[in-house]
Amino acid sequence: METGDSWTKPTPEEARQLLANANTEEHATANRPVPIWYYPVIALVLFVIFALNSIDEPAGFIRVFIGVLVLVLASGVAVLAWRFSVNQPGYKGIHVSWGPTIAITLLAASFPIAAIALDDILGSWVWIAAGAALAALVLATGIPYQRKSRNG
Repeated sequence: METGDSWTKPTPEEARQLLANANTEEHATANRPVPIWYYPVIALVLFVIFALNSIDEPAGFIRVFIGVLVLVLASGVAVLAWRFSVNQPGYKGIHVSWGPTIAITLLAASFPIAAIALDDILGSWVWIAAGAALAALVLATGIPYQRKSRNG
């Protein structure tokens, strides 16, 4: 059995290899991989939610159906986000870069706010435009993240 007394200082090559291994492990932890379908599905669901909001003055039953569908879709997005980000074994307690996270959240929140503000002025088509823009933002940030997490 080896004891702490027999430890020797690593050679420069061994130290470089240990640092490279540590960097690889840190990268795998910091950039959690997600399935290839994850960001396209999130983008599509967000677009559908916005498109449903573009329907002008739906009648009674249709209004209820749309409301329930929007709630189900929004809950689905929340479950996917929870499943593939927060609820990952081995990824508990990692450091989150709050600056970029808050910035992208505020940017994403500006799309429905803009649609609400402009709906009465420009018409309900702004919901479709805002949904398409938000879906594009999700894809523009998600696809490079997927590549980075896959390729290092």
